[in-house]
Amino acid sequence: MDFDLRPASDLRLPDLVQTLNRGFEEYPVPIHLNLSQFLGMVRKDSIDLTASRVLFTDDQTVGVALIARRGWTSRLAAMGIAIESRNKGAGSWLMDKLIREARERGDHAMTLEVIEQNDPAVRLYEKFEFQIVRRLIGMIRREAVELEDGALQEIDARDAGALISQFGLSDLPWQLAGETISQLTPPVRAFCKGPALIVLSDPGANHVVVWSLLVKPEARGNHHGADLLKQVIANHPGKTWHVPAIYPEELGAVFERACFEREPLSQWQMRLPLAAST
Repeated sequence: MDFDLRPASDLRLPDLVQTLNRGFEEYPVPIHLNLSQFLGMVRKDSIDLTASRVLFTDDQTVGVALIARRGWTSRLAAMGIAIESRNKGAGSWLMDKLIREARERGDHAMTLEVIEQNDPAVRLYEKFEFQIVRRLIGMIRREAVELEDGALQEIDARDAGALISQFGLSDLPWQLAGETISQLTPPVRAFCKGPALIVLSDPGANHVVVWSLLVKPEARGNHHGADLLKQVIANHPGKTWHVPAIYPEELGAVFERACFEREPLSQWQMRLPLAAST
């Protein structure tokens, strides 16, 4: 089977979204984006449509690879192959081209996240020598109620992002990095209490996503993060609270202290060094 690549920026946006959705049919986790959701992802995650690629066979679109870029690092933000082209070498062919292009751009590394239970995808990335950085987990708490509510200081998500860049892990997953959090806008909200801060999707909704929970280094180990999380829940009772499966496993204890349960789905955060740092 012969393959060809074109920049994603060459396609009409509705056609690009349709091709991406076709690439995720029968995926372990249902993914179906509309145009508005896709554009939000492009903005928040720094996806470069000129560096992203659409895979063609016989002039028919059969796959998409979205490439996000910041500085010397690229991220494979999404890669989907249409069902009719799977198990025919399309993924390996596309991955080889993406890595070659990243090297030609002068990137120092490429990162990605892959569902741990998706064995074919994990094997593909290991084939190209991506290295596991850590396991990423998801947490959930349903119909949550806490008793000690109270006033919290609200801050701009942009300021929260700056604090995460300053005090968070230097190798956080891309979607949790300070640069990403800084791109979030209302109805996302951020609150702080003393040395702890939290960033949430709309807390007025029935389902609330926790995008970030940070405690400044000098105050860690004193349950400030769990206390802030419990107070936010108390201020918005009866919701389902969800930490998506992009949270570093080694930081999950703070949610366990707030009675969150670990979800079965997990991911690998992976990294491919491309060039020596200068």
